[in-house]
Amino acid sequence: MKLKCSRDDPCSNCVSRGLTCQRAYRGSLKPSSHAEQPTQSSGPTNEDLLVRIQRLEELILRSHSGTSPSTIEKTSQSPVVPSYISEGEGDSRWLEEVGTREPSVLSDLSNGLSFRVSTIQRALSSDSVIGDSPGSNSGSVNVWLPSKIEATWLLDKYVDHVAFLHHIVHLQSVRTLMDDMYRQLGSGVVLEPSHVALLLSIFASTAVILSSHPGSASVLGSEKNAFSCACSWSKAALNVLDHSSRSSQGSVEDVQAMIILSFVVFNFEGFNVRFRTLSSNALTIARDLSLHRLDATSARPNISQDSSGKTEIKRRVWWHLVSTDWLLALSGGPQEGTYLVNPNHMLVNCPRNIDDVDLDCQDPSYNVPLLQPTAMSYSLFRAQLANICRTVVDTLPPSFSSWVEVNYDEIVSLDQQFEHFLRDLPFFFRLDEASRKQSREIDREYPQFLFQRYIISSTVHSCRFKLNQPFFTRTSLNRRFEYSRNVCLQSARAIIEMKRQLDNNDTIAISGRLAIFLHTFYLATVVLVMDFCMNKDQRDDSERRREVVGACRDLQVASRNSPLASRFLESLTTILRKYGVDILPPESSQTILGPEPFPVSVGLESGFVDGVQDSHTGYDTQSAEIEGSWESFIDPNHANGEVSWDSLFSILDAQLT
Repeated sequence: MKLKCSRDDPCSNCVSRGLTCQRAYRGSLKPSSHAEQPTQSSGPTNEDLLVRIQRLEELILRSHSGTSPSTIEKTSQSPVVPSYISEGEGDSRWLEEVGTREPSVLSDLSNGLSFRVSTIQRALSSDSVIGDSPGSNSGSVNVWLPSKIEATWLLDKYVDHVAFLHHIVHLQSVRTLMDDMYRQLGSGVVLEPSHVALLLSIFASTAVILSSHPGSASVLGSEKNAFSCACSWSKAALNVLDHSSRSSQGSVEDVQAMIILSFVVFNFEGFNVRFRTLSSNALTIARDLSLHRLDATSARPNISQDSSGKTEIKRRVWWHLVSTDWLLALSGGPQEGTYLVNPNHMLVNCPRNIDDVDLDCQDPSYNVPLLQPTAMSYSLFRAQLANICRTVVDTLPPSFSSWVEVNYDEIVSLDQQFEHFLRDLPFFFRLDEASRKQSREIDREYPQFLFQRYIISSTVHSCRFKLNQPFFTRTSLNRRFEYSRNVCLQSARAIIEMKRQLDNNDTIAISGRLAIFLHTFYLATVVLVMDFCMNKDQRDDSERRREVVGACRDLQVASRNSPLASRFLESLTTILRKYGVDILPPESSQTILGPEPFPVSVGLESGFVDGVQDSHTGYDTQSAEIEGSWESFIDPNHANGEVSWDSLFSILDAQLT
């Protein structure tokens, strides 16, 4: 510091700094030959201060994080990155992301949103309310919202019948969000589009469920009204999501709305391109929100403002997207054999096995064993099943390549992974009579388990269909593949039995009409039909004939209320005609199949729905085609023996997507 010595003894500058003066000459102006060694000062040295500071830091770390002294010691010994390097890395990342997170320049070109609250009955009687006609503001899109009382009822029904299928929202937070939104509507405050989209998707999914269950649509008035509301709210949700994507960078509510809306689309249309687009868009926004690295060290500053509950909801959202992605990879269609999320490209802990009441009132590390039932049990076992599907996809050759050189022993080994998964399920997710009796007390606390156990089992069996399908149809050529035939038949009969149990249980009959179960039931019906046509047994075929007739009758009954079930029937008819299967006159099938279905026409492009047809409009030709096909199914003597059943399966996949 260039401080001059005062030449006093001791030096005043050294005294003020607590040092022993070494420059003062004792008794002479000439320096001594040896400088005096410093002695212990009465004041603290720099080393003493550093030691004391380090001890204080250790005490603070222990009190806040409970870290053991050994851990602190190891941490203190690790190399510390200088602050200017960390700051430089942050600046580099910020520069790299320029142009990737800015709002769209097209936001000003997007149509605005005009919100109108109206009762359901009034809205249904006025097309200008529920349509997408211009609102009060020039060029804006009119969005209809139900009254607050009706919205509360719809949300309650969502909790009872839908929420457990995708446990991705915190219901209490949604109730608060809805209260705030209706309060803002009354005061003229601009609404957040993502919040509106989330609520509209919830309303639509509830209406879809109620539209397929007679007597359950009290506020909606009737099943037909419920169907119309589901279509209107779905289209409105798509419009709001489109506006949100152009005017904002996306939010968790956008992702949640897309997940719920994809459920609605699936029930209307199946795993089609709209469903896949919604799913992939949800993944894109989730990545932009860094949900794929929630638990990475570098991502912690970005989520530090979230409570442990909000972070846990984000984990649930991400893992639902990932599980869906991996399950679709083994479900047929254009995405077969591929998935979008590589497990090596994400760092997100599995959601904790806890109920919602424990999200914010427990330690962030609080968790319970997987064998203990919670509201998250279904989602966690679904993720496990999805991981097995991903393993199968990684092991098998691409679906568009030749399977001739596939090691069949490997197929058997992969199939046994599904078998082990079923065997290792906890008793409250098993379907045998003893397990269901044992689960009665748990079912009272978690009534959703009554249906979730059917979904888990039916999904496993449908995955076994897909894995064994190439060999199931080759059993007549090589008896070595008998294992695959037995697996497919056992799984098909298991799903048929599940359908019978669902129909006989009034508590969960409404859930049995969901497309998520109808799809697996349809696949089971296809297996029975294909086996009856292809694999001839020496014994009497009357029992297999009854199985096919019963399954076809159930599918046709479902088509009265389900647009997707109608598509299943129409697709089979198309395929049979393509491959030269004779179709007998419809008169011969009336005694087998019972009353005619109630046809439904759905089209998202033309206002999402063309409306529910009159029971006689356009039915004559459709009824003859659909019903006649089943008679040809159970009478294989009319079928062309040169049918390529591998191609038939492929085209069936294409028809449903």
